[in-house]
Amino acid sequence: MLKFFLSIKTSLWLTGLSICVFLIGSFYIPQNLALFSEINDIPLFTWLLENNHHLSKVFWIYLLIALMLLLWINTIVCSIDAIIKRTTWKSLVRVLSPQVLHIAILFVLIGYCVSASAGYKKDVPMNMIDAQKIEGFDLKINNMEFFTNPGENSPRWRVYLNIDSSEHVLELGKPAFYNGVGFFAKSAQKKKMKAIIGLIYDPGVIWELIGAVTFIIGASGVFYTRLSEEQLPGFEKEN
Repeated sequence: MLKFFLSIKTSLWLTGLSICVFLIGSFYIPQNLALFSEINDIPLFTWLLENNHHLSKVFWIYLLIALMLLLWINTIVCSIDAIIKRTTWKSLVRVLSPQVLHIAILFVLIGYCVSASAGYKKDVPMNMIDAQKIEGFDLKINNMEFFTNPGENSPRWRVYLNIDSSEHVLELGKPAFYNGVGFFAKSAQKKKMKAIIGLIYDPGVIWELIGAVTFIIGASGVFYTRLSEEQLPGFEKEN
C-alpha cells in the first residue's frame, strides 16, 4: 500500500481521473441548472445531503471527493518520504520548499472540508421589531435608515441589528462579525421596513489563511533556491 502512494504514477493517474470527473461534471451542470443553482449558496456537504435523492446527477461530486482524498494521502506520503530520505543540511531549503508548497495546498483543502461540513449560509427575511432565533442567535432589527451618498443615484441602507442584546450597525459592504459569524444587510425595503439579513459561518477560513501563509513561505524558498543555483554555477545538486 505504501508503494502505491509513493509512486509518481499514482499521482498522475489520480490527477488525470480528477480532470475526467471535472469534465463529466461540466456536462451535468448545464443540463441540471435548477439543481445546481444553489451549490455555491450553501456548504457543499449540506447541499449533498439535501440532494442525495438526485444521486444519478451528483454522483461525480462523490467521485471527485474520493479522488481528492486519495491525492491528499498521496501528497502527504510523498512529502514525508522526500523529507526523510533527501534532506541534508546543505539541501534543507531546496528539499523542504516544494514540500511546504504541498503542505500549503493540504491546509487549504482541510479548510474547505471544514467549511463544507460545519459552515453555513443563511438568508433571513426580517421585519422591524420582530425577534427571531437563528442558529442560536437572538436577532431583532431595532431601526433602519435609508440614504443616498453624494454623487450616487442608488439608495443605500443602514440596519441596526440587535444580536443577543448587542446592537450592531450593518451597511451595504460593511458587515458585522459576532462569535465568528458574519452578519450582512443584503437588501432592505423602505416601504415595508423589511430587510434580508445574511448569516455566514466559515470555520475553515483559518486553515485557508494558514495555507496561504505557508504557500508564500514555500514559494519564497523555491525562489531562493533557484536564485542560488543561477548565481552559483557550482551549486551542489543532490538527487
